[in-house]
Amino acid sequence: MQYALLIILAVLTAHACRRIRFWRLMGFPLAVRRRYLAASWGMGLTIWGAMLTQEAILLSAGLLTWQTGLPLHLCSLMGVLTLPMLLTRHPVLVNTAFYAGIPGAMLALVFPAVLQTPWPRLTTLAFHTLHASLILAPLLPMSLGWRPRPMGAVLALGFLALTACVVSGVNAITGGNYLFLAGPVAGTPLQWLARWGLGWYRMLLGLLAMLVIAGEAALVRRLRHAVRGR
Repeated sequence: MQYALLIILAVLTAHACRRIRFWRLMGFPLAVRRRYLAASWGMGLTIWGAMLTQEAILLSAGLLTWQTGLPLHLCSLMGVLTLPMLLTRHPVLVNTAFYAGIPGAMLALVFPAVLQTPWPRLTTLAFHTLHASLILAPLLPMSLGWRPRPMGAVLALGFLALTACVVSGVNAITGGNYLFLAGPVAGTPLQWLARWGLGWYRMLLGLLAMLVIAGEAALVRRLRHAVRGR
């Protein structure tokens, strides 16, 4: 389901991006703004709708608690921030969505950790809609000319570090496992990182995030050099 949904949303997003870019090239800023805002609100509200559906399911199933209902996992936090990111195009938000949101959402689609509820199909649909949309959301600012820069990785890492500090405190108060800082999810590769204890697990989790973002920055640098060399 997740890959079919990703393809469908990718086609819709690509169509919106093509229209925005077309009007940019034609020199009609009002049309560009109108279409970009429409696409941004559509993307943002789709994500919020998927998140609200998940929350409503948890509430109906009696599973909505301080340990499960706060939007403090990486993808749920990115989901809350996607619409503000698209509307403001703030450098911290855009770079975090690109460098952290995309790989995080991709891993969630490959290794889905969907909560068990009495409505598994709806729960799964909302879960995959959220994560597929997060992968595609940074494409909209690109249609306006924004391009990732290697130094944007520093902004993303700083945002993640600050978020991890806050979430660690929330986990201590609520007993939750937001950002999976209290332990790995069963059935995911994160279990391998916990073989040497919780302290090593947290250190390795942070190192893994740094390596992924550094790898993305290296790829962005290489692509930028390749484009300039043409």
